[in-house]
Amino acid sequence: MKYLTYSGNALVAAELPESSTVYYPPAILPGIPRDEIPDALQRAVENPLGMEPLSELVKLGSKVTIAFDDNCQPFPPMRRPDIRQVMIERLLELLYSYGVRKRDITLRCAIALHRKMQVAELEHMLGPRIMVEFHPHQLANFDAEDRTDIIDLGATPHGEPVQTSRAIVDSDLVIYVDTIQIPLNGGHKSVAVGFGTYDSIAPHHNPEMTRESPHVMQPEGSCMHDSITRISRQLQRHCRIMVIEAAMNGATYPAHLRHLAKPPERRGRIERIVRAATPTSMKPLPERLRAGIFRSIKSEYAPLAIHAGAIDPVHARTIDAIRPQLEVSAPRQHDTLVFGLPDLSPYSVGARVNPVLVVSDVLGYVFNWFWNKPFIKRGGVVIILNPVFEVFHERYHVAYRRFYDEVLRETRDPFEMRDRFQEKFARDPDLVDAYRNRFAHHGFHPFTVWYWATYPLQYLSDTILVGPPDDRAAKRLGVSWAPSLDRALAIAREKTGGDDVAALTIPPFMYLSVDGDR
Repeated sequence: MKYLTYSGNALVAAELPESSTVYYPPAILPGIPRDEIPDALQRAVENPLGMEPLSELVKLGSKVTIAFDDNCQPFPPMRRPDIRQVMIERLLELLYSYGVRKRDITLRCAIALHRKMQVAELEHMLGPRIMVEFHPHQLANFDAEDRTDIIDLGATPHGEPVQTSRAIVDSDLVIYVDTIQIPLNGGHKSVAVGFGTYDSIAPHHNPEMTRESPHVMQPEGSCMHDSITRISRQLQRHCRIMVIEAAMNGATYPAHLRHLAKPPERRGRIERIVRAATPTSMKPLPERLRAGIFRSIKSEYAPLAIHAGAIDPVHARTIDAIRPQLEVSAPRQHDTLVFGLPDLSPYSVGARVNPVLVVSDVLGYVFNWFWNKPFIKRGGVVIILNPVFEVFHERYHVAYRRFYDEVLRETRDPFEMRDRFQEKFARDPDLVDAYRNRFAHHGFHPFTVWYWATYPLQYLSDTILVGPPDDRAAKRLGVSWAPSLDRALAIAREKTGGDDVAALTIPPFMYLSVDGDR
């Protein structure tokens, strides 16, 4: 059976056993057209869920902070104008019409411990009008290490520190504008994590959170999200928050590339021809050219719905809206997962996927994309197709490079690395400076993505890399290597005693429901 999938910046026709099951994402649901988004936004804030209309929450003299998520989502980047630009432009018009003065409005990118967005990236997301009007004095990235801005709000009853930006607490209203692709994002996570510090994020981005429960990818049944919710509720005692969530459809690709995610029965004749020719035609192209082709892709995402109001009712509506776009039924758990990882990650925007992200994106994200229970059996095997280049962006991935060289050289155990290395990296002056001033992810960030793989690291019998020329990267990452997919599948059969193989065609994203259970 042919399985067209990614391996970094290549598309390959992998050969799977004939009995394999290839899962495809649902067909793209129609979204709100761009020219109708401003009116949809206005209807949402005029008829919010669980709180008063926006016009009753602000007046002349009100101080408003408009927060928005960074460019780690949605990805790939949207074609311009970005939906956040469209929504925030109408939001500003409404605030002005309600009497709010421009000088009383602050815009903040809620980066948490991600790398800061550069000026060109902010301009691409928000457009020239907003940049001219607000940047740089009233539009900036949040800085989790700016001690002059951080306010300590005590701790939750569970002892979790609650820290946030002064702008959040000093505002009469915080409006968080969010684009949601998966249930992980949005909800209580938006402000509580987006404006959190190392001290307030470490309690829930912790291997203890997923030792027994695998879920990080949705709020239900998640120890991590329970902790975030406790922090958020404490935070809300000190500020008023309106969230605006755009539940996104699955239009990752422009129309001419959508065949990549279609099952056979949904492909047209031309799509079948193009699809068959793609791996062969791309193979002779230099890596740099292939990377440029994929990076030029701009997504066609559109909101399925836009809701505004209090966090709990809004996020519940968001999950209801995106579930049909994500949900795929799996009749059973499988022995082995084969997944071709593209050179694409929320944490490698503007860079290539580094070796740490190869493992963490598949085990931390893809393995956990399910609703009720893992779609791989306990003791199963995950095979990752990716070249795993040992390269790290010299600015963005400074902490990742050190994590790979120093931490993974000593241990791959999440609990041991937490106890031995986490604090050192989080407090390291050079890594703090790189985060604050050189557009790097925070020193704690590579630990967080590795921690999300805690459950699958103990649940699976093996993880096998196929694509690197040798086992060098696999040894450092603490996983296995095979020179070919055939050999990897043979190893998987030996480990699991079965040959029930599942393969996922991602992007667009999907969440599996095993046995169709909700």
